[in-house]
Amino acid sequence: MCGAVTSQKVLCQENIARELARDRSIMPPCQAACPLHMDIREYVDLVAQGKIMEALQVIRRDNPFPAICAYVCTHPCEEACRRSQIDTPVAIRSLKRFAVEFGGDSMIQAQASTTRKERIAIVGSGPAGLSCAYYLRVLGYRVTVFEAHSEIGGMMRVGIPQYRLPREVLDIEIKRLLQMGVEIRTDTPVISLDLLFEMGYNAIFLTLGAHRSLRMGIEGEESSGVLDGATFLREINLGLKPELGDRIAVVGGGNVAVDAARTARRLGARHIDILYRRTRAEMPADDEEVKQALEEGIKIRFLVAPVRIHSENGQLTVTCTKMKLGEADSSGRRSPGPVEGSEYERKYDAVITAIGQQTSMPDDFHVRAGRSSTIHVDPVTLITNRSGVFAGGDAVTGPSTVTEALAAGRLASRRIDEYLQHRYPAADNGQKVGIIEGALLPETIEMIRKIERREPSFVPATARVGDFRLIEQVYGWEDAANEARRCLRCGMGAEILFTDKCASCLTCIRVCPYNVPQLTADGTVVIPPEQCLACGICVAECPARAIVLRKPQRRRQVAEELEHVLRVAAAQPQLKPVIVGFCCQYGLFGTGALGGLWREIGAGVYIVPVPCVAKVEEQHMLRAFEAGVEGVFIAGCNDHCSRENTAHWIALRVEEVKNTLGQIGMERGRVKVLGLDAEDNDTTAELARFIEQVSGYYLTSILVQEVTGDSSRTKTTG
Repeated sequence: MCGAVTSQKVLCQENIARELARDRSIMPPCQAACPLHMDIREYVDLVAQGKIMEALQVIRRDNPFPAICAYVCTHPCEEACRRSQIDTPVAIRSLKRFAVEFGGDSMIQAQASTTRKERIAIVGSGPAGLSCAYYLRVLGYRVTVFEAHSEIGGMMRVGIPQYRLPREVLDIEIKRLLQMGVEIRTDTPVISLDLLFEMGYNAIFLTLGAHRSLRMGIEGEESSGVLDGATFLREINLGLKPELGDRIAVVGGGNVAVDAARTARRLGARHIDILYRRTRAEMPADDEEVKQALEEGIKIRFLVAPVRIHSENGQLTVTCTKMKLGEADSSGRRSPGPVEGSEYERKYDAVITAIGQQTSMPDDFHVRAGRSSTIHVDPVTLITNRSGVFAGGDAVTGPSTVTEALAAGRLASRRIDEYLQHRYPAADNGQKVGIIEGALLPETIEMIRKIERREPSFVPATARVGDFRLIEQVYGWEDAANEARRCLRCGMGAEILFTDKCASCLTCIRVCPYNVPQLTADGTVVIPPEQCLACGICVAECPARAIVLRKPQRRRQVAEELEHVLRVAAAQPQLKPVIVGFCCQYGLFGTGALGGLWREIGAGVYIVPVPCVAKVEEQHMLRAFEAGVEGVFIAGCNDHCSRENTAHWIALRVEEVKNTLGQIGMERGRVKVLGLDAEDNDTTAELARFIEQVSGYYLTSILVQEVTGDSSRTKTTG
């Protein structure tokens, strides 16, 4: 009977350990908003810890071309960031660029082996095509990319100015594709899909982009001096420099219009007007791009539309009309209409039109397209009306972002693989079941510490308009770590995992600094996952040990980190007293004091990095002493901490541990808190004094053991 009880107890403990190890974290809004569903929370957290190479590994796991995205991503993740409910969103894209720059992305080599006999042809070398080529090559297929132009990269090469995306960054990513064995044929337009099948290709992916500009449909649009934006940017990026004159009008409100205006400014034009028929609220261009354009002296004239263009003696007279907004259209923006009798004229040397683009496709492809020239595909399989022919990117959706195109290419690679291997299409595994939704409660927002967003520096407007050099600078280490620590870690909060243990004692309600736990009408306590900020105080204070933190995969919790350190310490013979320090893993790298502590620490002292010192419990400290450790210290990050009440709670727990040590005859001074009580504390010097103090206890214990013959505490046993 006793054996059965023991076996049942062991089985119960195994079940608990298995449950604690399971990833119960919930997808944060930033990850859900990202077209690639990148694990943003994870790599931002690693940047906060100073683990830059590890952060880059997480980024590369979900993104085939992270360096490109680090420069030109429109960061919808930041729009979804719940930090915006408190102050401003976390600068996710800038942190990605920091990880790419300092993590050594440019030195990473790519390799792939051929394990499949099938061959795939990709028509177009834009982001969707190159992304599809990357993932198909990883799967072992032989891939050939056909590009009609002399340069590789599609709109990334010819549509994005170099001050936004340096060409060497794009070249590095393309070089990696070539290293993997992707064949790329430039100056090779495809005029017949039948010919590709005859050449032995088993599947074709059409990613033709949207390079043909839409017409305004007004009188005089064919006049000399009227250029379309896509062609204008393509010529500049290929090395041509047309003479524009001094006064330029750009028609449109998207990123192409803003890029064209800023490019014209760098070519010497001094007076540039962007004519947009709606208001700033409806303008689709990226906010940062618009702000930088205004800084560079470009004027945006809202609620204005050209209706006629007249050319005379090399000068263009543009007749404009004022516009008014009516009801919302299918895009959700209010439809503009002309104001009667409001026409006026302005003179320009050139007019650049950028009101949209569409796909241009050869008739011999025999692929069904819609009225807007976008290719029709099955929404699940991505197959066109022709067997074995897939399509994606701008050719299917219309003009989109680079990140959306990369996601389209990745999905296409999966669908092509399923087609060739005769499998049913699998569900998109980029999504998790649960997604954090809903706003933070006002009382929770009120208690969250407000921390100003740290922006990367930019080349001054007066200096940057003279050339096409990159204008955005990269973060320094300290700025990156501190900006990353603003992340709320959405979806990693506490949960009452063992509901049978919860006695509704209300301790969690009492100790939570953010007013998150709630008492329901039936007397049970719940912790809303969309409100919890993962400070861990309730986990440590719960008397029933019913609350745990949701744990992402590949991450050890405090107890696991401690056991790892104790095993390492036990495996090494020690001449000094063994001391364990629980240190804030963010503060170790995000503050100068703890960074110095990490560098100056000596043999015999072992660091247990913790997500926050508020998560260190009495049992963790006592477990260290139980293993034979002579001293324990805790080092937080002082005023840099983004959490509330950490100093208060850790001080209470340390006092409890001191009382326990005193009751068993050990010195209370064996436990020390560093760096939590004063900003100007010399943490390294304070640690040295603590080590000296513990060394004194150690020598005293050795003398006592020699006198009494007790040698039970002379070595860490682990």
